[in-house]
Amino acid sequence: MIRVPFRPHPEDAPYLRRLLYTLAIAAVLIVMWRAADLLLLAFGSILGAVAFRSAGDLFVRFGVRQRNLAMGLGIVLCLAVLGVMGYLLTVQFGAQIANLIDNLPETVAAIERTVGSSPVGATVVKAVQAAVAGSAIADRLGSLVAGVGTILLNFVIVLIGAMFIAVNPGPYRRAAILLTPRGGRATMDRALGEMGIALRLWLKAKLISMTAMAVLIGGSLWLAGVEHWAALGILGGISEFVPYVGPAVAMLPAIGIAATQDGDVLTYTLIAYLVIRVVEAWMITPLVNRQVVNIPPALTLFVILGAGAVFGIYGVFFAGALLVVAFVGVRELYLRDTLSEDIESVPKVIKDDVTGDEPSLASSNRPVSQMPEPACDLAPPT
Repeated sequence: MIRVPFRPHPEDAPYLRRLLYTLAIAAVLIVMWRAADLLLLAFGSILGAVAFRSAGDLFVRFGVRQRNLAMGLGIVLCLAVLGVMGYLLTVQFGAQIANLIDNLPETVAAIERTVGSSPVGATVVKAVQAAVAGSAIADRLGSLVAGVGTILLNFVIVLIGAMFIAVNPGPYRRAAILLTPRGGRATMDRALGEMGIALRLWLKAKLISMTAMAVLIGGSLWLAGVEHWAALGILGGISEFVPYVGPAVAMLPAIGIAATQDGDVLTYTLIAYLVIRVVEAWMITPLVNRQVVNIPPALTLFVILGAGAVFGIYGVFFAGALLVVAFVGVRELYLRDTLSEDIESVPKVIKDDVTGDEPSLASSNRPVSQMPEPACDLAPPT
């Protein structure tokens, strides 16, 4: 006769259930930690899909009635923009960027000499050197050049994943809703819709600010007489995708190159950047961000630094978009649903302008499994 070594009492069942839940959550967190880069790439594909679908909606507004044709044209448009940027950075300005990289040690030395010429500047230089020497972000950024091939491969993977999601996003959203308890599916559907809208508005704001800053930086450096002004302008525009940290890093090569030139080029460059940042802070940012989720700047900065320290370069790159999604998720799932707070969402006028007036899953009482496929979307089509 086989004896059962352990038979839990009925009153122990709740405790054992909580223990199993805790172990399962811990296992999921460990897997997520080990696969952090993969999860960030998956999020990058979602972000790319939002961009593709937004571009497709532009063609719908311009009169393209066939939805699949509009989506294909949107994907081609986005890939064409990326191709033009790659062409400019590799073919047109490749020699300039190569010179920037080759002269980077001399540029850093010139900055140190210029800034360290005064006692206060020397103290600042020593503090920065000590901070960079012990920075996890700096260590990971230092290995960026060595892993360019891997980054390009991951970029291609992100683009392919974005195409798959953009063409048919329904199953992915449907799965997220079905994994939610039945009582919270309407809330999850609403939250996913709000996240899609927020990401669209965020990408729109980023595109406008990146274009404006590329023109302003390139034109200002040209007026200041800085060499390689075109490449520096493009790099400055691209750096706007990562708030605060990106522009600060992209500014250093321009200052270094100006420091190696004769005359008052460095002074003009510093004045140009000062004017550009004032224009950005007081005109461009308030104008393009008036429809985007209002996130405190300090929170954005520390999230970017924290994501870079934990997840490396991918964390820095996607930190802004991740923060937007997390901010909207907390607002919709916790503040509005759990705490029943009357938190302002995206205004209806803006929401209708971005997504159209098609009903979402939350507006129907049918089970999710019986709902039509077009309703499951990152954001309802126009």
